Amino acid sequence: MRNRTLTLGAALGAFALAVSLAGSAQAILIAGWDFSQYYSDGALTTDEAFNPANTLSANYSNLDPTFSAGEESAQFGTLYIDGNFGSSLVVVDLSGQEVIVPTAGSLGENINAPVSAAFPGSVPFDTFNVLQFEGQDFRELLSLVARGPVQVVFGATLASVPEFGTDWSFAFAGRTNGGTSLLGVEYSTNGSDYAGLPSQSLAASEALFNVPITAAQAERIFVRLSFNAANGQPVIDNFSIHATTAIPEPGTALLLSLGLLGLAASSRIRFRA
Repeated sequence: MRNRTLTLGAALGAFALAVSLAGSAQAILIAGWDFSQYYSDGALTTDEAFNPANTLSANYSNLDPTFSAGEESAQFGTLYIDGNFGSSLVVVDLSGQEVIVPTAGSLGENINAPVSAAFPGSVPFDTFNVLQFEGQDFRELLSLVARGPVQVVFGATLASVPEFGTDWSFAFAGRTNGGTSLLGVEYSTNGSDYAGLPSQSLAASEALFNVPITAAQAERIFVRLSFNAANGQPVIDNFSIHATTAIPEPGTALLLSLGLLGLAASSRIRFRA
């Protein structure tokens, strides 16, 4: 009887571990922003005290255990316009006249970027019922508009997992308020040494932009966008950073747990025998 139990435990452990480790690498949303956290059109603040906000935490991530959105997404990404990591230092005086501000209206492209088959229950951008449940103060249909030259940095990190990602990329919806605008693009893995990526041309018609960053392994990525409003004010929305990771999907994680339990049980039986 002991031998049968031992064999069953070992088989369960080996099977579950094999399934969990095989094919677990997948492309997921590391950090995403729909800019709905801002108070309103033209207001660079995210709280009722109207404190200036020249950083903005991500509010979507497939690593967030509740619907891939809300408060727990903040640890995986931050937007910077505070002079850090090569961003512009935007002095926020809440006049609504800053060089880059939230603007009324949401762009429809890239809205489904947070939705992943590997993470059942993940929701699209602008899913306000989830954000409200998660305690987000404001929930507005907003995007970002640049009125002049400004460099915005989006940072995504896997440091809290911890894990490394490969095949990094980012995507966003973009257009201009008339005319065309060339958007400069760079990336860095340390927030200081930036390498150039192809510039993106925005026009008056809304479009989806999907830009590969690097296939190299990295724990974090910084994407720097250089806005130029000379020929048409650029507008972006639904900004998302993705990577391929070996983080197990929820079902796989369950199998992994079962496998470890099976192996532990078989070890105990072997010891007693």
